[in-house]
Amino acid sequence: MVAPKFILRFDDVTPEMAWSRFDPFDELSMDQDLPLLVGVVPNCLDQTLVVEPARDAFWDAVRGWVDRGWSIAQHGYTHQYVTQHPGLLRLGSKSELAGLSYDEQFAKLQAGKKILQEQGVWQPVFMAPSHSFDEATLRALADLDFKYLTDGSGVYPYKFGGLTAVPQLFATPVHFGFGVYSICLHVNTLSEAEIDGIIGFVKKNRSRFISFAEAASVEAPVPGIAMAMRFLTSTPLRAMRRMRG
Repeated sequence: MVAPKFILRFDDVTPEMAWSRFDPFDELSMDQDLPLLVGVVPNCLDQTLVVEPARDAFWDAVRGWVDRGWSIAQHGYTHQYVTQHPGLLRLGSKSELAGLSYDEQFAKLQAGKKILQEQGVWQPVFMAPSHSFDEATLRALADLDFKYLTDGSGVYPYKFGGLTAVPQLFATPVHFGFGVYSICLHVNTLSEAEIDGIIGFVKKNRSRFISFAEAASVEAPVPGIAMAMRFLTSTPLRAMRRMRG
């Protein structure tokens, strides 16, 4: 695969998110037969994610997404930041998990997984709040049978602590002309213009959009290019995230 491919990734999916901004993407998914990647917070206690009235049938909606082929990532546990650890990617200064002991992290991740399993929506995909995780996180995830991580630098999937990492660089359809790009969207803060722009891009470039499962299996066409792109994108990625705050 040489031409760039894209995934639509949504963070902070909760019962009280900005549904009025998310629903257009749900409609886009149905209209374009486009599977999305959504990061579901199992037990959201982060009050900053309370944006609109709760959707009572939240878990029914998530199960419906699963039936439509969407990928469900466990987005932390409660989404509460308890440390100032930057994590392995060093993209920020707050974390729900990084810096805690293995046992503490395992307990949180296990509790979150149990909730998703009870709702019939758990999949072996993890999405770290604020992109922050450490070695203990990766060990705990592997021990809990997670297989995939939606994070990291570069433009091709790679092994990261026993998991397959599908990189995430940008929040817009920026690309280098090759590779796989996870467009990271936070619907709670998207403007109408941003929503219209993303939807318009998808409609014009539908053939370039793939599922998360497809993205996880993409291989670099040239030996060594995956590692080279990880090196070349890691420092600029940290700089951009620091500028965004």
